[in-house]
Amino acid sequence: MKLSKGSISLFLCVFMAIGLCAQDLYQKGQLHLKKGKTIDAYIQINFEFPQRFQQNITYVTPKDYDKYLQSGKLKGSMKEKLNPGDIKGFTLDNGTVFKTVRYADLTGKAIKMIPKKMCLEQTAQGAIEVYKLYSRTTGSINHELADMIFEDRANLINYIQDNFQILVQKDNKNPTNIMQVNLLNYIGDNPRVKENYTNNHYGFRNQFTEQQKMGKYVNKKYEAAFLSMVNDYNQEATEGSEARSEE
Repeated sequence: MKLSKGSISLFLCVFMAIGLCAQDLYQKGQLHLKKGKTIDAYIQINFEFPQRFQQNITYVTPKDYDKYLQSGKLKGSMKEKLNPGDIKGFTLDNGTVFKTVRYADLTGKAIKMIPKKMCLEQTAQGAIEVYKLYSRTTGSINHELADMIFEDRANLINYIQDNFQILVQKDNKNPTNIMQVNLLNYIGDNPRVKENYTNNHYGFRNQFTEQQKMGKYVNKKYEAAFLSMVNDYNQEATEGSEARSEE
């Protein structure tokens, strides 16, 4: 059977698109192992299944990734796996940081929750540390709901990335969902930041909608306003610590 030039071009375009999608799932970065050792790797970041980088880590070595680029085939034997407990975290070349933390989700109906190690995206570092926890999905949710409710998977990914939990941590305690904390216990010891918060300097109080109060998930607007406050607090805490060390 002869193929027309148009059919061949379409086939090549589809093949290339599939290859590019697969490549996008693996982002270059470094795995931070215990005892200070690091490994260069291409780490799987798939927001259709956030648990694949939050509850276990799949990666490909640079050598095998080069083979994949040359052949267009990513064999199962090329994929390496680690648990969050095996690493301190990982950093992507785009600057995104993931850190292994121990978290117990107390926002659900379960009476007892055992803390679990997960590798979560860290969005603020300092006296107050902040993490993002994306929801777990399944194959059924991914395919059926993406097609029936979100129309396509791009919309599903957008939904996941704009509906997440914010976890806050201070004084080396385990991180806690922001909906369960009294913020003044975190920023109240800084009079300037506390006053800015009261006067809505960060725009954070605008995010206190009924929907946010009743749930455990927040969105990017909520996150941006909250991080504005936390980063201000952390910067002053760092500057104060440096000043005291110079005395």
